[in-house]
Amino acid sequence: MPHWAVQLTGKRAHGPELEWLGPDGGRVRGALGDGAVGWAVEVGNDIAERITADIPQLGEGVSNFNAIRRATTSTVLRALTLVCDLGGQHISLAGAEVVDIARDFARRGMELDDLLRSIRVGYAVLAAALLDSASALAPRAETTAEVRRISVLLFEELDEFTRAAAAAFLDEQSTWSASISAARLDLVEAILRGDDFDSEHTEQILGYSLDSQHLAVIAWTDETSRHTTGHDLRNVIKPVLRRWAPPTSTLIVPVGSRSIWAWAAIPGTPHPPQAPGLPEFEATHIVLGQPGTGPNGFRQSHAEARAVERVVRSLSSSTTASTTAHEDIDLEVLLLSDLEAARRFVERHLGRLAGTDPRLSELRTTLRHYLDLDHSLAKVAQIEHVSRNTVTYRVNQAMTLCAHPAGAPTTKLRVALTISSLLGH
Repeated sequence: MPHWAVQLTGKRAHGPELEWLGPDGGRVRGALGDGAVGWAVEVGNDIAERITADIPQLGEGVSNFNAIRRATTSTVLRALTLVCDLGGQHISLAGAEVVDIARDFARRGMELDDLLRSIRVGYAVLAAALLDSASALAPRAETTAEVRRISVLLFEELDEFTRAAAAAFLDEQSTWSASISAARLDLVEAILRGDDFDSEHTEQILGYSLDSQHLAVIAWTDETSRHTTGHDLRNVIKPVLRRWAPPTSTLIVPVGSRSIWAWAAIPGTPHPPQAPGLPEFEATHIVLGQPGTGPNGFRQSHAEARAVERVVRSLSSSTTASTTAHEDIDLEVLLLSDLEAARRFVERHLGRLAGTDPRLSELRTTLRHYLDLDHSLAKVAQIEHVSRNTVTYRVNQAMTLCAHPAGAPTTKLRVALTISSLLGH
């Protein structure tokens, strides 16, 4: 007895779409006739319309809709092949057209959830069409069994179909994201160098306007950190940025696997965070520049963040907070802009006082407090919990070791003491 599917027939006249059905169409036409092919084309069109109605951006433009329709029609033809056991060998429900559409989802910047939702919507239409046709056309005595068989078959195929589409999407997303990230990094580096750029093209590539007021951020993780991806770093910089003001837009550019550069468009007059200060994250460092407007502000804020990064990376992790703003250590950044020169400055102006002995560290601390507190023995004694005589003794010892001339200005001495403290001496 002929299979019930030979009774399938379309309700509309068909044109050019019959020319791109490929081997799937030829297989169904040879076994079930032109009516089944026409039915498959119409169901494929119905699926495409339902999907694009549910996710409108998919159907923007005739070419986009037709690409989806080819994929859905191919799926219907393959479903008929499986239901009717045509050709004697198992074929995948997801043909090349489905793989192409899944990849296109990724290239258009859509999410995996969008792809999965389109599969759910389309599969519901396909299942309803097949089950309704089986109920209407299969021999009455076999209808229940046939509907059950088709239901089980479609359920079994859904997992493999979804897996194939999702794998194609994720593979393309990875490739596409890498190429977009590379293009953005190249463009950002050109802007930072001061190269000329086209504003419209730049905003299109970056998805970010350079006319904004910018706050630059750099984040990176230690080698031992569990935060190893750009996605993790994106999550940790968001709460930091919100301490200034909710950004109207952000630009995040991965720089290697453990570091990102970012800019946030901050509206109005940003106010520095108040107590309890900036959030910190284990084994993760975040540094920020100061707000700046326009392309020059974009560059300057990043340059300030890079300067803070150099300081943070050069200092011991035990003395460096995980989140550091330029405005909080701008003097330190200036003093340590040339690390080797800073070390030579310390050696030159502290002399024997620059040694690594713990006793020398104690003398430096007392002398620094003494100079910072306007030579007040009482104040130094109070904060160090020692007697005034002890303070006097330590100050005299320190001044002797550094060979500072009596009555000479202490500006360079104070700077040397500050640098020594920053270097962890």
